[in-house]
Formats: sequence, structure tokens, C-alpha cells
Amino acid sequence: MCFFGCEKEINNTDNPSGGYNCVDNDCFSEDDGQYATLDDCLSACNINSKYTGDWNFKGNSFSYSGYYIYNPDAEWYSTSSSTTSYNDSTGSIQLGENMNELIFKYCESCEPVIYNLNDSGEVWSENFGGYIGWNLTDSTFFHMVNPGPPSYSPSYSMYDIEGWKL
Repeated sequence: MCFFGCEKEINNTDNPSGGYNCVDNDCFSEDDGQYATLDDCLSACNINSKYTGDWNFKGNSFSYSGYYIYNPDAEWYSTSSSTTSYNDSTGSIQLGENMNELIFKYCESCEPVIYNLNDSGEVWSENFGGYIGWNLTDSTFFHMVNPGPPSYSPSYSMYDIEGWKL
């Protein structure tokens, strides 16, 4: 009778057998393994590692306001403005504590923001009157925080964040 089992190392020290390897997002102990520690293997082996690294982020806001002035004829006047926050700033994306969490840091002085990959995608917001949400690929990021209106409106504001992996 033969018994086979698999047990993960609990500590983060070098594995006496020589290291760890990764197959199908799972780490296992192996002689001459590619990774010296279990933590290194888990970090590299995580399917979400393709998002991690340095990113270039740019935040944009746009405001528009239009109105009529009646002096015998109606004339439409409008104003618009745009601003850019953390213009071309270097930020980062790191793995979070849970398997599907990513930690975004849009700039050096920005507070980190945690995104759950299970909640990604755009959703309709009655409060904002449009779609809000975010989209992430292995090389681009877009987050619509406050969208413009889906139809005509005399004034609105919108804000978004874009990112490119370096």
C-alpha cells in the first residue's frame, strides 16, 4: 500500500530540497526549483502577476456648462475646462492580500486603492446617470469615476483615470 501527499512549506526560508516550481498557478517543492522561497513562487505563480509592476497613470477631469442668452435672438454660450491630475506619473500595481485583489498606487503621494477583479467591469449608475466602472488588461487600465450624461444636459462633469504598463 502506498500513500502520497502534498504539503506546502509554512515558513519562507530556503527549501532544503532546492526550491519551488510553479505549474498551473500552484507551487510545489522540487530539487533545483526556479524559486528559492515559497513566497517568491506564490508571487510569481499568481495568475494576476501579469498586472503587477510599474505603470504610468494619468487622471483627467472635464467640465462643461452651456446656456442661452436671449437678446432678441437666442444665442448659445458654453464654457468648458479640463484638468489633469498626476500627469504622466509613475505608479504601481501590486498583488493584494486576497487572490483576486490588486493594489493600485496612482502616484508616489497617492493613497493606495484596492480593486477586486471579481467586481471589474462597467455598471449602470442611476446616481451618475451613466456607466461607471473600470477595465484592466495586462497593459492598459481605464477607470470612469464620474461619467458624462448619456443624453443632452446643459452642464456636466466627468473624471477618469487611464494607465499604461511600463
